[in-house]
Amino acid sequence: MKHAARSATLWAICLYQRFLSPLKGFACAYRVHTGRRSCSQLGYRAVRRFGVWGGLGVLDTRLALCADCHAERVAISARRRAQLGSCDAPCDLPCDGCDGPSVCDCLDCGDCDRRRKDKRPTRQERQEARRRIREQRQRADVQYSG
Repeated sequence: MKHAARSATLWAICLYQRFLSPLKGFACAYRVHTGRRSCSQLGYRAVRRFGVWGGLGVLDTRLALCADCHAERVAISARRRAQLGSCDAPCDLPCDGCDGPSVCDCLDCGDCDRRRKDKRPTRQERQEARRRIREQRQRADVQYSG
């Protein structure tokens, strides 16, 4: 029975990696942030090594860290967007009766959004996030060892 549950869980992880993961970009936030294995790769190895319940316990801890990494990346992106601002004015201005190009056309063509081409966090932001992840790992290790 245990072998069948382990095989079914590993099969489900393989299906996820094959069909769902490519739709979301092949990498979880934890992997993108730290460069380590993705959550599904860790889950596969943990279930194979520790069985279904032991592997899911390991995966539960990793998914919590992954959620924190994702929340951190979202917060960093939101801070950047707030700092950059946007100059796109709504086209609620009266545009009827304009000679030549209208005011709305001029406002729509103006691009004040000076976003960086790469959306990666800065070095300081990455260091802060790594520090927080290390602290969370240490807390998790203390919980599981004690």
